[in-house]
Amino acid sequence: MKLPFSRKPGGRATLAGRLRQLALIVALAGFCLYLIVITGGYLWLRFGRKVEQVRFLDCAFLNVRGMRRSIAVQQFAQGKKELAAKNYQAAYVAYASAIRQDPDNVPGRLEVADFFRQVGAPALAQSVMEEGLALAPQDRRLIEPAFDLLITTGRDRQALKLLHSLYPIGFTGPNALTLQTYEVFATLTADGPAPARQLLARYPELQQHLPAAPIVARVFWESADQTKAVALLAKYVRTQSTAVYADFVRLAGWQLAAGQNDEAVRTAERACGKFPADLGARVLLIEMRSAASADGRPVLAEVEDYLRKYGARPEALTRLAVLAGNKGWVDLTRILYELGVARQGELRELALHYSDALMTSSRFAEAVPMLAQVEAQAPEGDVGFMVQLRQRQVIAAAATGDTSNVREFARRLGSVIGNNPEGLDICRRLFLKLDIPDAVAELTPHVAKPVPAAAPRKV
Repeated sequence: MKLPFSRKPGGRATLAGRLRQLALIVALAGFCLYLIVITGGYLWLRFGRKVEQVRFLDCAFLNVRGMRRSIAVQQFAQGKKELAAKNYQAAYVAYASAIRQDPDNVPGRLEVADFFRQVGAPALAQSVMEEGLALAPQDRRLIEPAFDLLITTGRDRQALKLLHSLYPIGFTGPNALTLQTYEVFATLTADGPAPARQLLARYPELQQHLPAAPIVARVFWESADQTKAVALLAKYVRTQSTAVYADFVRLAGWQLAAGQNDEAVRTAERACGKFPADLGARVLLIEMRSAASADGRPVLAEVEDYLRKYGARPEALTRLAVLAGNKGWVDLTRILYELGVARQGELRELALHYSDALMTSSRFAEAVPMLAQVEAQAPEGDVGFMVQLRQRQVIAAAATGDTSNVREFARRLGSVIGNNPEGLDICRRLFLKLDIPDAVAELTPHVAKPVPAAAPRKV
């Protein structure tokens, strides 16, 4: 029996042979089309989008993640370039695109967050880091900057909310003690020492964890356990190389408050030894030695030595003026101001601290014209300085009983802060603490009350 497609020697090809040929042709055509497509894609990325880091093999094997990382590298470089040129809008576009292309890039994510902090957008910086924590909740590189930013900007309740949402079943793993430290600190600043002490009792291992000593000591201090607080922080400062300048300042202040004047001086001396180039350490030593003196006045020899060694540095006068203003050392702040005038340097800060010394000494009537003189020299564009100036003007006006100027300066303060609810809240709390209700009222948003509809008239 003959099959329809069987062939005789020299006859037509069988059906199977033709199918093989067709399959080969289709395969070759598909491969050529695939090659054309990936080559076109590679050329478009390489020369059209100018992505120099993209590899042909990533396109060939459809490695989408590798291609997106290559695009992100290019966008990060573009963001750095635009930031250096102060083209902030273009830098924002580049950085936002980069982090979308490579969301798992933790160093890149931190770079984007740092960019947002530089341009004054801490909320966006926080959002970028929280998105990273949602992807990698145990990455220490994200944990510390994210919670540090929240706590240093006064958003302690948000820090607690984030902790409990990211780690609903508790803190485990290598970062458990770090996360417990942040929880205790946020609870202390948000709810006070009693809840923080209760929380600390649930973490006995944290009390033995020396890197957490500055936070644990603060809980003890604010819980009126001063002896334990001073001993713990002193041990930390003495034994840990990670102790920062702020730890020395806090310890010296605690020792002074506890009547340990000689220990406070020794702590300041250790700070000078550890931070020899830091003017703050020398200023701290002046403060502690003046406190240990009989009359509490600045030790003249210390001040002269400081000015002789560091007076040529532009910030030296200002750093000492901050202390003198807070302590009410009017004579010293006046001398520093006169030195600034003689050097024809920046006088706004020195004048501001001179007014601080006058107000600390309850010489508010003299501080008012000094603040007016500072205002005449202050550019409106310097928001941070204007906030400090307006706060002092409100306080001086309240102390002299000038209610109209209290309200006027508070209104001006509100216009300087602008649409920044956190800044307004900080100022309101300051004036509430100082019992200046008129200023609090001016900084409190007024919500218009709805007008009730008129009752229909009876016919």
